[in-house]
Amino acid sequence: MNEHAPTHESDLQQVAEFLRSLLASGRDDEAVSLVIELLRAMRDKNAELELRVRKLIREHYGRKREGVSNAQLSLFLEKLGEPTEVKSDLVVDEVDAHDKQVVKEHRRRKPGRRPLPADLERIQHTHQVEGDARKCSTCDEEKGVIGHEVQRVLDFVPAKFVVYEHLLEKLACRRCGDAVVTAKGPGKVISGGIPGAGLLAEVLVNKYRDGLPLYRQVQRFSRVGVDLPRSTLVGWVRHAAKELTPLANLLEARVLKAVVLKTDGTGLDVLDNEHSANIKRGSLYCHVGDDPELFFRYAPDQAKESPQEILAGREGYVVADAGGVYDGLFTRKGSKAIEVGCWMHGRRGFFKAFELGDLRAAIPLKYIKQLYKVEELARQLKADVKRRERLRRSKSAPILEQLRAWIAKTYPNEPPKTPLYKAMGYAINQWDALNRFVEDGRLPIDNGEVERAIRTVAVGRRNYLFAGSDEGAQRAAVIYTIIGSCTLAGVNPWEYLRDVLTNLANGWPHKRIEELLPAAWKMANAARPAALPAASTQQV
Repeated sequence: MNEHAPTHESDLQQVAEFLRSLLASGRDDEAVSLVIELLRAMRDKNAELELRVRKLIREHYGRKREGVSNAQLSLFLEKLGEPTEVKSDLVVDEVDAHDKQVVKEHRRRKPGRRPLPADLERIQHTHQVEGDARKCSTCDEEKGVIGHEVQRVLDFVPAKFVVYEHLLEKLACRRCGDAVVTAKGPGKVISGGIPGAGLLAEVLVNKYRDGLPLYRQVQRFSRVGVDLPRSTLVGWVRHAAKELTPLANLLEARVLKAVVLKTDGTGLDVLDNEHSANIKRGSLYCHVGDDPELFFRYAPDQAKESPQEILAGREGYVVADAGGVYDGLFTRKGSKAIEVGCWMHGRRGFFKAFELGDLRAAIPLKYIKQLYKVEELARQLKADVKRRERLRRSKSAPILEQLRAWIAKTYPNEPPKTPLYKAMGYAINQWDALNRFVEDGRLPIDNGEVERAIRTVAVGRRNYLFAGSDEGAQRAAVIYTIIGSCTLAGVNPWEYLRDVLTNLANGWPHKRIEELLPAAWKMANAARPAALPAASTQQV
């Protein structure tokens, strides 16, 4: 230890000597001011350390979701002496009688057990009554069957591999022995390769939808007797991404033309031998349009120029958080992009303050909860764009004004660096953008669609840790684009990929490529009847 290094004790002695000198020279006010400043600095530092400890404890042991129940809010509001009413009736009290009935019926619906899909294979086992119970106790006659009581058990049979052998007929002239012709076989997904479209779809969905790395898929396949090298699966993914790139490019072009474009980004580690740690931090930027379509774009860094380059020349609404990477999009000279804020981000800071013990955060959380009640009311009423706008102007606008007044009253007196101060600062800086959804019924209250799409990337990132190269990250962006658009369109990604990869292998014409987009594919296949498997009967 350096003997010349200052210690806390020597610091205190210096402060004490300075205070004595101030008092000795009659500068009492300065001494008092210095003590107050020191106490304030200690208070802020202790508060900061306490909040940091609470945050670490919550991140390690606490829940991850950001839900706050009405009961919790009411309890803390009561402690603060605030009105405790946070029920949805606050936003329903002025709708007409018909709408109240619609809302009441919507709330009465209780989710029960969902029916099993009709196309599941059903294997019947018939169980017979045994022994003397088959005879009538009165007349001793054999009882007749009057029906069956049905008990259903949903079971699982492990997936299996199937080898399709296509026998291509060969013909030759028996007299001449030449002019040999061979029947045309089905197109292969990978020329010269072995995987069928279903297997390739399984690999893609496992990795890019369910976050299962390729090496774990190799282990799963091995358990059912099929050994496939990881390098083989890597090659399959590379080929699939190449085949799907035209569809991803088309989705990107369509989303960029949307009236309302939602966007956000997330980090992605990428192997890079030129980097000091052999890993660099790239970015995946997600964009969602008006239709159930999205696209991902990879950037090899986290520079703010990348997302702004993607949206260069953008005209119209852009829903984004307050990240600095998007600032230039709205502030540069001649920009025609209109910023729309996200209340999920606006709420997050208040929720952190609430979770860390600041009861006052219950007040803004109450107001934000009411904003979402208005959105829920609009959904229950199946409101169109114009009616949603009227609901927001009549109900959301007054709530926002109350929240603004509370922030204006609280912010000036709040010590800097506290979670509540930061949350209020975010709301103040983003206030115009956060209020914009009230102006147009087409605008969302938050960026939830993008956040949910990015969550899929986050799940995979925790499992496969990094992309093998920039090219690998670009391939990931292509496949995330396709699978993410399937999710938005309500399409089973495995069924979609199996069918689309088969069509592409069989020479699908490029001029009809739009028919293979997930939403269009869903409509084209909606009328296709699902074949029910023949039920087998087994007597027990």
